[in-house]
Amino acid sequence: MGRDAPPDPETDQNRTFGTALQVHTRIKSDPSAYPSGWVEQVRFRDRYELPPFRPPRFSDGTRVRETIESLEDELAIEIGFTATDVEEGWWVEIDRTPAFRIDRYRDDAANTVIEMTADAFVDRIREALITR
Repeated sequence: MGRDAPPDPETDQNRTFGTALQVHTRIKSDPSAYPSGWVEQVRFRDRYELPPFRPPRFSDGTRVRETIESLEDELAIEIGFTATDVEEGWWVEIDRTPAFRIDRYRDDAANTVIEMTADAFVDRIREALITR
């Protein structure tokens, strides 16, 4: 598992404020080791005394960024998320074409969690490629 969280078999523990604070602190302590967008989130949240930052992840704790990068490299595609209507939710796009909808929520520290496992997301991407 990546720097985001230690292996954690308890899904509820993966949602805690304390876990987000640990990740937030690691990013602050070594900003050059993390994507600039994550560092900016940490600085923004510190500046406005907001809950700690933790990168977007799937319900099993796997970070979204690494899963998407791996799929994009393997399948030579571009994956993105869009939302045009708050009521409608988010769409996953493959090469800028809507492929399927996903649900998400905010954890206890207001960080994004996709309501499916990383494996289920990979399966949905592969299925979408077959049917397009």
